[in-house]
Amino acid sequence: MRESLDGYLSKAFDARKRLLEQPYDPKLLHAWRVNLRRVTATLKDLATLSDDDLHDVIAYLKSCREATGQCRDLDILAQETLPAFLDKENARLPGADVAAKAICDRQQQTHKQATVELKKHALTATLQSWRHWAQTLEPPTDNQMRELAVSALQKRWSELKKRAAKLDGGSKRLHRLRSATKKMRYSIELYQHAFPKQAATAWLKQLAELQGHLGDAHDRMMGRTLIGDFVVAEDTRTLLKPFRRWSRRTAYHASEKAMESLGKLEKLDSFWRKSAH
Repeated sequence: MRESLDGYLSKAFDARKRLLEQPYDPKLLHAWRVNLRRVTATLKDLATLSDDDLHDVIAYLKSCREATGQCRDLDILAQETLPAFLDKENARLPGADVAAKAICDRQQQTHKQATVELKKHALTATLQSWRHWAQTLEPPTDNQMRELAVSALQKRWSELKKRAAKLDGGSKRLHRLRSATKKMRYSIELYQHAFPKQAATAWLKQLAELQGHLGDAHDRMMGRTLIGDFVVAEDTRTLLKPFRRWSRRTAYHASEKAMESLGKLEKLDSFWRKSAH
C-alpha cells in the first residue's frame, strides 16, 4: 500500500513537471488530478495507524487538485461535450463556429492560469513529509491491515449507497455520488491484495462502469452550465436552447445507465465482510 500511494504521488509529481516544461496537455492535467485524488481518497484511513493523522498533507493535496478543476471542466466541454453535440444533425447550427472559437479562446486563458497555479503547488515538501511518515511508522500486523481495509471499504460502500438514495436529478447530489464512487474504487484498488482477486476485480469492473456513466452525466450537466458563458453574442444564441435540451436529455440517459450499473453492483457479494469473520 505504501508503494501504491508513493507511486500515485510520484505520477502526480511527474505530470506537474511535464506540464511546466512542455506545451499544455489535457491528459497530463488529468493525470495530475486523478493521482492526487487517489491519495486524498485513501490516505486518511491509512493515517489512523499513526498518531500523526497527516491532516496538513491531505489538505494541501486537495488544494492542489481543486486549483486546476475549472481548467479540466473547460477541456471536457471543448474536446468532448461540444463536439458530441455538434456531430451529425447539429453540425450546421448557426453560431456553432463562433461558440467553438470562444470556448477555445477561453481554454487558452485557463491553460495559462493552470500553469500559474501549478507553479504555486509544488509537491516536493509533501513527498518528503509522506515518505518520512511511512518510514517511521511501526509496521502494522496483517490483522491490523485487514481490519483497516474492512472498516474502510464498509464505510465507503455505506456512503455510496446513502448518496445514491438521495439522488434527485440535481448536479450537487450527482457530484457527491460520483465522488463516493471514486473513493470506493480507489479504496478497493489500494486494499485488493488483502482479498480474493476475483471478487475485488468484479467490484472494480462494475465501479468503473458506474463511474463512467456518472462522469458522462456530470460532464453534460457541467457543459450545460458553462455554455452560457460563451453563447452571449447575437449570432450564437440560437445554439443555446438546443444545446441545453440535448445536454439535459443525455445527462438523464447517462444517469439511468448509472442506476443500472448501481443495481448490478448491489448484487455483488460484499467480499470484505466475509473476510471480517
